[in-house]
Amino acid sequence: MGKQKLKDLVKKLNADNAPIDRQHVQDQPEGGKVYALTGGVGSRCIANGNTWRDSEVAQDLAAGADAGKES
Repeated sequence: MGKQKLKDLVKKLNADNAPIDRQHVQDQPEGGKVYALTGGVGSRCIANGNTWRDSEVAQDLAAGADAGKES
């Protein structure tokens, strides 16, 4: 493994095991998709801190959400 300074080893281990920084993840809503903005405790929605991808509503559920609305 060769000689390596402890400081460099700690820096590498921290970088390899650091949690994902949510601010730098490219997570944007996509046009034509339905997302859950709010929901109950533990539900997958934006208000609970989930990503846009995690908060996407299945197509069959999204179609039912518009069923009672008038055009």
